[in-house]
Amino acid sequence: MAKTNPTARVKGRKIRVAHACAVDRTAWGGLRAQLLGLKKVGYDVSVVCTPTKFGQKLEDLGIHVISVDISRSMTPFRDLISLWQFYQVFRKGNFDIVHTHTPKVSLLGQMAAKLAGIPVIIDTVHGFYFHDDMKCLNKTFYILTAKVAAKFSTRILSQSQEDVETAINLNICSSAVIRRLGNGLDLNRFNRARFERDLRIKKRNELGIPSDGLVVGIIGRLVREKGYLELFEAASKLAKKGYNIWLMAIGDEEPQKSDAVHASDAERFGISGRTVFCGRRDDVDELMTAMDIYALPSYREGYPRSVLEASAMSLPVVATDIRGCREAIVDGVTGFLVPVRNASALENAIEKLINDDQMRLNMGRAGYEKARREFDEQNVCKIVLDTYKQLLNEKYS
Repeated sequence: MAKTNPTARVKGRKIRVAHACAVDRTAWGGLRAQLLGLKKVGYDVSVVCTPTKFGQKLEDLGIHVISVDISRSMTPFRDLISLWQFYQVFRKGNFDIVHTHTPKVSLLGQMAAKLAGIPVIIDTVHGFYFHDDMKCLNKTFYILTAKVAAKFSTRILSQSQEDVETAINLNICSSAVIRRLGNGLDLNRFNRARFERDLRIKKRNELGIPSDGLVVGIIGRLVREKGYLELFEAASKLAKKGYNIWLMAIGDEEPQKSDAVHASDAERFGISGRTVFCGRRDDVDELMTAMDIYALPSYREGYPRSVLEASAMSLPVVATDIRGCREAIVDGVTGFLVPVRNASALENAIEKLINDDQMRLNMGRAGYEKARREFDEQNVCKIVLDTYKQLLNEKYS
């Protein structure tokens, strides 16, 4: 293969790439720019996942969607079936690159790719499943799983620099295998300046939020590890102090999860009348115009995309002092970092922002500037393309 033309193969066909993830919404919401960037320069691009409503949208963009049944829970028998399905897809597809995403697919997809003889296997770490607050036995298990998955990787790309250092320090992989990828978004879409000023009031009216309310937003699956209970407790205390605080929760319900959060939890804290559960929304950028503060008191993250979006939309951010968030936020400049599972610290940080309009404005501006410097998805696409070129040249030259 000629080094000057990385999209041509020895046999004269396009390079075939399969991105594997759990569900198609991951590809649509977080990988679309990469997939289209690859397609633009001549790669034949497929997504291997469990398709839902986003599969047809990807097909309409010329991205092939191949169905594999993947359970998000620990289901050994179903996981073996998924492994076999991945193997069949990769072997029949004659792919040159398999690029995996999300923890379970990182393990099953890379193992299947290796068995199928795929020349280049890449994994993107969107955040290790283990975290500092996890029970020792569980943490050991997930570290071991990450180590096994890494054995099959030609290259590992990590969204977070801290995860790069964690992987090396815990001997998950060597420094020669892992690189920082970063995270990015469409900065043209997430830009408050492109919206009319009256959209803020319009969105609040749609959701039943008063125009003079102080709105704290959160985006994430309705599970406890996203810090919802701590946020409910903090909001409850602030409401009792007389603040006109409202919560806007954007994210899917996951009732099958053992740590599922329900509307009844907000009622238990006495803030059901001040909490709007929006469900999953495609107009997140518009909804953010109705927010005053963004909060993510999560227990674990990779490089949280919602924090990047909030900063790009000039919102001050309050998040937990964990891997990923520490990289996305400059503490005291673009927002505040607070301890995990600490509702009082979360309350205090939000209260500071409520009481200081100028602080909110300054932190929002600083976040916007950081987003412009560091969060452009085109930078991520370039790293992915450069990685493909390098590894393909090593395999085929």
